[in-house]
Amino acid sequence: MISQSNFAAPTTVKVGGYLFPPFIGQYKNEIKGITIDLIKLLNESQDEFLFKFQLTSSKRRYKDYENGEYDLLFFENLQWGWKDYDMEASNVILHGGEVFIAHAAKGRTQEYFKDISGKKILGILGYHYKFADFKTDREYLQTKFNVELRTNHESNILSISKRDLPQLAIVTKSLLTQYFKKFPQAKERILVSNELDQKYEHTILLRSNKQLTKDKLNQILKSLSESGKLKKLWDSYGISPKDQVEL
Repeated sequence: MISQSNFAAPTTVKVGGYLFPPFIGQYKNEIKGITIDLIKLLNESQDEFLFKFQLTSSKRRYKDYENGEYDLLFFENLQWGWKDYDMEASNVILHGGEVFIAHAAKGRTQEYFKDISGKKILGILGYHYKFADFKTDREYLQTKFNVELRTNHESNILSISKRDLPQLAIVTKSLLTQYFKKFPQAKERILVSNELDQKYEHTILLRSNKQLTKDKLNQILKSLSESGKLKKLWDSYGISPKDQVEL
């Protein structure tokens, strides 16, 4: 354990998070996910900082940050709307990505994903997609790309699996892995694109000029990595070894 040199009370660090399964999910009014488990690991591994979770939303996260509701965001990237904020990024802690999915109609192949024009795209409100130049404006996405923004990830996947319509959904690889684990029969009804729309380089974003510096955070994460605890966490959520990072 990385320990303080004195007996001062730990500094509280508020960790923001929005619904982004499997990193943050809401199950029967209880917030669970990789972020919650990582916060527990961070608190167990050192006593200088006490990490506490603060729920926000994908759209509200910028305003809440400006208002001081939290100081850190896990599994985030500076290019997701943060370049003009006083934020720094930790080392990359995990890779991942987003794929398109379609109904697995008879004879349908990967060619179906080559041209997204003429198809409705189911997405999530407040998310940044590479195909749309990371813009989140609802009117822009609807007009230019025929994107329908929703708030429920599993309902998007279910819409694709249930019926054959000229539509796609864009989903996180790790979420799709969890969905197929929960509903293995859905694999037969869903065609997954081989190409990623966006490759994630997940970092932890933290407010600049705070007691918890980027270097300190990287040190704590490196300790968790070297102990094998991060790998155990990633494995428990079915994260592909190819997406895991050795810190």
